[in-house]
Amino acid sequence: MRVSRTFFLNLALAFLVVTSSVRTIHGAEPVRREWQVDGVAREALISIPDGAKEKPVPLVFAFHGHGGNMRQASRSFQIHSEWPEAIVVYMQGLNTPGQLTDPEGKKPGWQKAVGDQNDRDLHFFDAVLKTLKEDYRVDETRIYSTGHSNGGGFTYLLWSARPDVFAALAPSGSAALKLRGTLKPLPVFHIAGDNDPLVRYAWQ
Repeated sequence: MRVSRTFFLNLALAFLVVTSSVRTIHGAEPVRREWQVDGVAREALISIPDGAKEKPVPLVFAFHGHGGNMRQASRSFQIHSEWPEAIVVYMQGLNTPGQLTDPEGKKPGWQKAVGDQNDRDLHFFDAVLKTLKEDYRVDETRIYSTGHSNGGGFTYLLWSARPDVFAALAPSGSAALKLRGTLKPLPVFHIAGDNDPLVRYAWQ
């Protein structure tokens, strides 16, 4: 039986929200926001819950796969609807060569290692996190990351490069072969499919 990626991502979300309060039905519709990072305009869709300036709220970063985009991620992941009490960020990648497809880098994605692409995406993450901490009462004990495929790989990279930021992580359809020795112990829920045609199950 084939199960949808959305189903698995909802399972990952369930792992991330174990410390949340009782859910309401709908989250705030994500709105576009822009940053200047290393002289480049970067953008993300952000859902902000009511009361985020008055009380500590969780924060979830969700990363699209290679060739995806922030709008597609917000529609398919739907984390802002599943956990409306959290700030949810769907960041937009830039065109970058893929490890398994798109070697010419015609589609958007995320850096694959520290130092790759001059750390443009780590700097973008840092800028977004800094802004949200300044503008809202982010609960620093409940910051999470999830993502699919290349976005899951970037989640692993964040785990390696920014380990003290996160409470837990939930990558999907991705591998961390070169990063395994650099990962600080943290709760993780990794989702893999044994019929994955790109990121082999054995790699994951």
